[in-house]
Amino acid sequence: MESSANIGFYQFVPIELELLTDRDITHMWTQGEAENHGATFSYNTTVIGGHIEENRLSLHISETKHLENWNGKFPLQPEMVLIPKLVVNSAGLSAPVLAKRFDGLRSAVIPPTYYARGCYFTLSNTTICPFKHLIYPIPEDGGLGVHVTLDLNGQVKFGPNVEWIDGIDDVSSFLNKFDYSVCTNRAKLFYPEIRKYYPNLKDGSLDPGYAGIRPKLSGPRQSPVDFVIQGEDIHGITGLVNLFGIESPGLTSSMGVAEHIATRFFRC
Repeated sequence: MESSANIGFYQFVPIELELLTDRDITHMWTQGEAENHGATFSYNTTVIGGHIEENRLSLHISETKHLENWNGKFPLQPEMVLIPKLVVNSAGLSAPVLAKRFDGLRSAVIPPTYYARGCYFTLSNTTICPFKHLIYPIPEDGGLGVHVTLDLNGQVKFGPNVEWIDGIDDVSSFLNKFDYSVCTNRAKLFYPEIRKYYPNLKDGSLDPGYAGIRPKLSGPRQSPVDFVIQGEDIHGITGLVNLFGIESPGLTSSMGVAEHIATRFFRC
C-alpha cells in the first residue's frame, strides 16, 4: 500500500507500507538476531552443485531465476564459486539430489530416498471443539497415523495420512516440483480412520487443509530409518555435513540438530 498526504505548503514523500503478520515479525526478529551474530542471508540465489578439490567442497552458486526454465537437459553454469569452511547440506527434500551434484562425492554414501505425501483435513460444521488434547492412534506403515492436532486458534486438524509417491526424478526433486494439493475425494479415506477414536464425526465435516512431503530413507513395508547426520567420518570430505531423511519431527528437533552440528563439526 502507498500513502501520501498534502498538508499546507508541505508535501510528504510517498512511502511504502506493508502489513505484517505475527509470523513476519518473528522472521524479521530472528533474521536480525542472526545477522547481529555474523550471519548473511543471500536471497534469490541457489546452490546448484559443487566439486571436490583438495578434499574440500567448492560450492557452485547461481541466481534462482536461471532455474525457472531449466529442464535438466543442459548443465547449469555457476556465476560464483565459494569455498566455505563448513557446508551443511540441509536442503530437505532436495538434499540427496543436491549431494549427487557435488562432483567427487562418492555415490555410495548417498542413501536412496523415498517420498511420502501427507495430507491434512480440518474439522468444520462444529461450534464447540470436541477435543481438549492431542490424540495419536496406533502408528501405520510410514507414519504416525491420522492423529488430532489443535492449532493456537483451536482449529482441529486431522492427519497426516501416508501416500507413497513414485516416479520422482532427480530434476523434479532438485526443483521441488511436488504436488502439494489436497483433493476433496481423499476425505473418504480419513472418515473411517478418524471414527476409530471419534465415532461422532458427521459426514461432510472435513474440509481440505494442506499437504506436506516427507523425505524418507525407508520405503513401504520397510523398517523406519532415523535421521542421518553425515560428516567427514562417513564420506571423507572435510567441512561437509549432509542431512538426509529429516522428516517429522525435524522441525521440532531443528535447534538440537543445529547445536549438535555446531559442537561436532564447526572449527574456527
